Amino acid sequence: MELEEHYSQLLGINSPWEIYDVELKADESRLDIWIEYMDDKGACPECGAACPRYDTRKERTWRHLDTMQFATYLHCNVPRVRCEKHDVKSIRVPWAEKNSRFTLLFEAFAIRVLNDARSVEEARKLLGLNWHPVDA
Repeated sequence: MELEEHYSQLLGINSPWEIYDVELKADESRLDIWIEYMDDKGACPECGAACPRYDTRKERTWRHLDTMQFATYLHCNVPRVRCEKHDVKSIRVPWAEKNSRFTLLFEAFAIRVLNDARSVEEARKLLGLNWHPVDA
């Protein structure tokens, strides 16, 4: 099994999304995964209509759950579509909410840590984040 396919299965990334690169930086305890949208159409995030691909936004990065002891980050140039009704909009990614810097799985884990920690400061340290995203 290819490394990209392995991570596609672990992350639940399905067509038209595809993992095209995985980079381990052992000296930084970091794993980076790049995802690409492979279709020339996409759903308008407002109405769900199938729309032609317009362009892509600059690369965005989301913090994901750790892989073993490595901090894991997903990267993607999110495509935008042109909807007849809503103009140009970024499509939704299946791993995160709109405008979030964290994956849905990381956010769910962070909420569990916050609920079980003695303080927000303790949760912040356990999650390896600064105060602002934890407070939000």
